[in-house]
Amino acid sequence: MNRKALRPFCAFRAAMVLTLLAISAFVAQAQTPWPSAEEILRRVDENQAFSSIEYEGRMEIRLGGKLRVKTMRASAVGDSKAFVEFTNPEDRGVRMLKIGKELWMYFPKEGDTVKISGHLLKEGMMGSDFSYEDALEADALLEKYSATVLREEEVENRPAWVLELKAKTPSANYDRRLIWIDKERYVALQGEMYAKSGKLLKTSRTLDVVRLGGRWFPARSEVVSALRKDSQTVISMSDVKLDAAITASRFSLAELAK
Repeated sequence: MNRKALRPFCAFRAAMVLTLLAISAFVAQAQTPWPSAEEILRRVDENQAFSSIEYEGRMEIRLGGKLRVKTMRASAVGDSKAFVEFTNPEDRGVRMLKIGKELWMYFPKEGDTVKISGHLLKEGMMGSDFSYEDALEADALLEKYSATVLREEEVENRPAWVLELKAKTPSANYDRRLIWIDKERYVALQGEMYAKSGKLLKTSRTLDVVRLGGRWFPARSEVVSALRKDSQTVISMSDVKLDAAITASRFSLAELAK
């Protein structure tokens, strides 16, 4: 066989080799194991961990076509202590104090301090879709839920892992949760929360992520109730200061009611 006759055969063989190499690479990539759900959630926790935080907050509550806006100043030390003071005219001076698993609110018009407990914890905080129980949830998710990686999906053109969380303790806020975790930034992009009956209770979505102190931080989030018609709450954080020095006296009942 002369060289001219061999050329088509050689070209065909080269094409076949390249195709097989591409298929092998694809199969190898497809067989690459996902990180465990525990590792993914650990990275999420590390990304959002702080010794202390101070920020200005804004909460936009839409219900039945009406919009209410609440503003606040907030500070927290780790996951165990938080102090919030509302600054919008309607709620000016209303304060909230969280210490561990306990929550109090102070109402200046009545001069009254109320401990939020029992069924009140499931109520919407200041009429929002974000419950007081949500505000208290400080434990790492893996302490209350068993987690599994279900699949990979894209959320607004960002690749994400979809995790399923199932409650393993009665203290978990929800019986089942789905969370979409950004594969690059390790931030929760969206979530779904379910009751024991399987009923969808609410959904969440991260609207804005910022680079802060060498980490990615969710600065604007949306919570939508599946139980209330035309209900949506958007929470924004600005002027965020991480690891700032905060006096311990701020997190006290005396400070709450002064």
